Amino acid sequence: MRGMLLVIALSTSASVGSALADDDWRITTAGYGPAKIGMTVAEASAALGVKLVSEGPVDEPACHYMRPEPAVEGLWFMISDDRVVRVEVTTAGVKTRSGLGVGDSEARVKELLPSTEVTPHKYVAPDGNYLTVWSAGRKAAVRFETLQGKVTSFYAGRVPEVEYVEGCS
Repeated sequence: MRGMLLVIALSTSASVGSALADDDWRITTAGYGPAKIGMTVAEASAALGVKLVSEGPVDEPACHYMRPEPAVEGLWFMISDDRVVRVEVTTAGVKTRSGLGVGDSEARVKELLPSTEVTPHKYVAPDGNYLTVWSAGRKAAVRFETLQGKVTSFYAGRVPEVEYVEGCS
């Protein structure tokens, strides 16, 4: 749904000739749709066809968050030194390439992604876990946070940022 909203915004953008299919707007270890981990903010904005904006003043350029404008509810980009390093999803709607998202069960994550590594959540264990799926070489990952067996948020990005448990730290 939210991916579709961004597709609609892109289809009206003069900088993009045609919108991507809804299936192309998924979270992977590489990024979100055409916005890839490692791109500068300007490159990611151009790839998305929408501006990335901060919610307020950027106090720490070494790490802060930006969102698309118009907003896609629950979708955030972690920025470090002007580069996209992690994409976060905090509400239902945006999905992974496997079709997983907020609200899915831990069992479904493990079923669809059998290589999932399960570790206790730093703050809510034993009621919550981190379910991490690593890229080849363990240089990037998709990580799901769970509570009482349900995905509450997930994010994808490079190491070490994908392992941060408190936002930028």
